[in-house]
Amino acid sequence: MNLKHFSLILLVVVLASCANRGIGPQGGPKDSIPPVPLKFEPELGALEFKGKKIEVTFDEYLQLDNVAQNLLMSPPQQTPPDVKVRGKRLIVQFQDTLRDSTTYTIDFGSAVCDFREKVPLRGFNYYFSTGSTIDTLEYTGFVYEAENMTPRSGVFVGIHEILDDSAFTKEPFLRVARTDSAGFFRIGNMRPGTYRLYAVDDISRDYRFTPGEAIAFADEPIVVTPPDTTAPDTLSPLASRHSPLYLFKEQQQKLYMQRTTRDEQHKIRLSFSAPPDSLPELRFMKDSLPIELHYHAQYSRHKDTITLWLLDSAAITIDSLFIEARYRRTDSLFHLEWATDTLRAIWRAPKLTAKAHAAQERKNRNRRLELKSNARQSFEMYDTLRLSCTTPLATIEREAIHLFERVDTVLKPVRFTIADHDTLPMELHILADLKPDMKYELTIDSGALHDVYGVTHIAGSYKLQVKKPSDYSTLRVLLNPFVEHARIQVLDKQDKVVRELPAVPEGAFFEYLKPDTYYLRFYVDENEDGQWTTGLWSEKRQPEAVFYFPESIQTKSNWDFEEEWDYTAVEQTKAKPKELIKVSMNAKK
Repeated sequence: MNLKHFSLILLVVVLASCANRGIGPQGGPKDSIPPVPLKFEPELGALEFKGKKIEVTFDEYLQLDNVAQNLLMSPPQQTPPDVKVRGKRLIVQFQDTLRDSTTYTIDFGSAVCDFREKVPLRGFNYYFSTGSTIDTLEYTGFVYEAENMTPRSGVFVGIHEILDDSAFTKEPFLRVARTDSAGFFRIGNMRPGTYRLYAVDDISRDYRFTPGEAIAFADEPIVVTPPDTTAPDTLSPLASRHSPLYLFKEQQQKLYMQRTTRDEQHKIRLSFSAPPDSLPELRFMKDSLPIELHYHAQYSRHKDTITLWLLDSAAITIDSLFIEARYRRTDSLFHLEWATDTLRAIWRAPKLTAKAHAAQERKNRNRRLELKSNARQSFEMYDTLRLSCTTPLATIEREAIHLFERVDTVLKPVRFTIADHDTLPMELHILADLKPDMKYELTIDSGALHDVYGVTHIAGSYKLQVKKPSDYSTLRVLLNPFVEHARIQVLDKQDKVVRELPAVPEGAFFEYLKPDTYYLRFYVDENEDGQWTTGLWSEKRQPEAVFYFPESIQTKSNWDFEEEWDYTAVEQTKAKPKELIKVSMNAKK
């Protein structure tokens, strides 16, 4: 081969490698450009479509990412289309029969990506019509969490031509869209008409409401009409005006026995999926026959968790106990029915060396009741002095518990009462008039408390000093205009309630706020039950309205603050501070 031929071959190879955008590993900077569609078969916006598939050719090789979650076809189909890639081609094969004279839209979400770097092509839509025209009207809006006004992403929003509300539970949406990260939705390719508008966190992915799913609905039908081109309007010429949708979950929940755990040999925990309307009937079984077994039952605040403290030493040593539980649970229609389950409570002892096992035995023989208190040097003026233990108490010797006020070196007895905090006392509240900026000492004589296993504790002493009023700030919140039945909440930086008071014309007065950054929210307590109430679909009742103050409030020690809140100054859906929106969205991930 002469030099001329070699140079020609080398030039061809270099040019080919420069032009190649192949699917193999390539050098150079990372590709950040998504695929670009070059050709549609049939054309975008095709009319009289009678085929079973569409093809889109792109400028580079493709891959798909989570098609099942990303792809959304409107009107929805019972069987989703089959989506594949072949090189640079995207192929969509329809599995169901298409309706006549209907405009279809396929939203690919972020499913279509380039092959090398998996850069998604966002906002890619394809539309066509099985009739002679393309419907071009659209309806837009936003979906917010009703309880905290956070924009809600990934929610399906749809319409029905059938104005009877029963369509929401019986039929899939006529047209459907999905909210983005800002809670925004756009239902496109609509024809003029009157529709019912709904949103659903569609866990079952059947484009209708199934009990247990979060929902939102517009109170009145929406009317979609062609725009009046003679009237000035800041909206898109194809968009209809919209009202926000407030997503809520009904209080009714699926009720069933969720799990049975036995993390400790003497303790069995039964957990329900929701608070039951009645307590279960329990009996222990051995060889399919009931046995007498002594235990103490402890119920959580909402009675959705029951802890059984076993008292029979023989039963405690049984590794596998059976419990016949008769309780109320919901069926598929959320109706309560009686059911009986046999539960197995298994204790799996940890594997220990002989030395470790002997040490554990010594610890068990010498076990003492462990006591803890919330007493501390900077004790909050509004707090309650508490004493807690790790096992339920059987006896409390009141005269062996003492509370003193310390003045210099002198201890002065203080009158107090003891209140149990739960069904089996594991936390005692020491109720006394604790004075600001004073020192106190809580002493527990040995033998003052015994748990259900007869174990007592060693003597203990807990010291505290109450903070003084100048360590706090006060905040008065005045609603102007005043809202009847409003309840004002002070929130922390995590959007959690710190304090709550009913609104009064002269202003709600929040005392003893620690110096910090706070936020404000109020809800309209329409049923006057003292708590925020969610909506109820069967009664077409919306959740109680929620409003946020648009700014944070920074408090300082020994300062009094007053805030006059005109909640009409900022639109309800735009008032929530951005930092709280970010917190709420991160909490959902």
